[in-house]
Amino acid sequence: MNKDSEQIRPDLSLEVAHDQVLTPKQQQDALIQFLGKEHCEIQGIAGKRVFTYINNGKKYILLNRAVSYLGNPHPVFKKRVQLPHWYKEYCDEIRNENLPYDVRFIGVYHYKGLIVFVDFIKDTYLKKIVHNSSAHIYINDLFQALTNGVFHKEDMYGNHIYAIHGSKFASYLDGKETGKNILFSLFEQFNKGFTFGQWLKVLPTVKEMEKANWPEWRQTEWPGWYLEYKFNQFTINNDTSPHIIYTGQSNKGKQTGKYDFDIWFKKAQFYGDLKSSDINAKEAPGNDQTTFVECINMFGRFWYVIYEHETEKDCEDKGYKEVRAYNHYMKKEELSYAKRLKIGVKFMKMTILELNRINYREALSEFNQGHQPDGSARNPKFMIKKKDIDQFVVFRYNYNSK
Repeated sequence: MNKDSEQIRPDLSLEVAHDQVLTPKQQQDALIQFLGKEHCEIQGIAGKRVFTYINNGKKYILLNRAVSYLGNPHPVFKKRVQLPHWYKEYCDEIRNENLPYDVRFIGVYHYKGLIVFVDFIKDTYLKKIVHNSSAHIYINDLFQALTNGVFHKEDMYGNHIYAIHGSKFASYLDGKETGKNILFSLFEQFNKGFTFGQWLKVLPTVKEMEKANWPEWRQTEWPGWYLEYKFNQFTINNDTSPHIIYTGQSNKGKQTGKYDFDIWFKKAQFYGDLKSSDINAKEAPGNDQTTFVECINMFGRFWYVIYEHETEKDCEDKGYKEVRAYNHYMKKEELSYAKRLKIGVKFMKMTILELNRINYREALSEFNQGHQPDGSARNPKFMIKKKDIDQFVVFRYNYNSK
């Protein structure tokens, strides 16, 4: 039964309604519409009648399937394409016969005339196809395709997925549209020089920030400030100002707007925030609710750039040796912050989440901030749920996979 789920209207607004799934023939008609009739043909190849696209010497077999909602109890923003078991056998046959075709697993999303194609890069899926398997896509991935033309992501299982606006599909297959994003490229560059996979000890790291005259070197929650320190250095040394400007705590005097976030994406005109988080924590701290919602409504999107780390703490069995050394250097009470001080962190992965008008409510949960020192209530903040965040991910980097 066709259950209600999230759909994107042609005006890029969201509604909850039944899927408008195209039949296999209608899917092929949509492919012909965007690829051009002169380049498309139904052919018998390796024992199957399949849809082919041939252009500029490139030959593709497009195995097309409808994108549809998984059904209850799955989230309404999650959709899938079913991959039948014969896909694997067919790809093996094409390879064994050395046929000059690139086989693609193509999903077709349709709603009120709007078309998005999804290319599930087959390498990882071929290892998992058993009977009828599923390849998943999120409503935000489709939204990214509609706003950017071509959108690429690596999901939490290492699958690579491209979502493509119908009008860009021919250019995508011809290699003219790749989904490359200058902002992602800059973060890739920063990540290559960042201290992933290395244990950072509290005292040497604090001393490094002090020596560099980083204004926040005294902060007890030092891992996040160290991240900002290194990121600020990167933006200066690489002159990222046409695209990325660090506007964090240490640059408050330089800010011209009212939004107290760490990053201004100048050319793209939106804000973002850097977050350092324990890799085992279920949530990462967010921002003031009212300000955040205002920012989303004004600029259309917001990026949380989350760097996750393994964490080491001191303990009584070790006599709080490192805590004592840190507090002695900082001229604090000997056991101040003893149970909470991170004596070492090792950054292991980063994720960029895009929150926008259609998805931010699903991503955030309320966090009780307590009260100010004078007893007044703090402004309520969001917390970012790490569970099931894959639908918001636009970029990820995992140290272990590199």
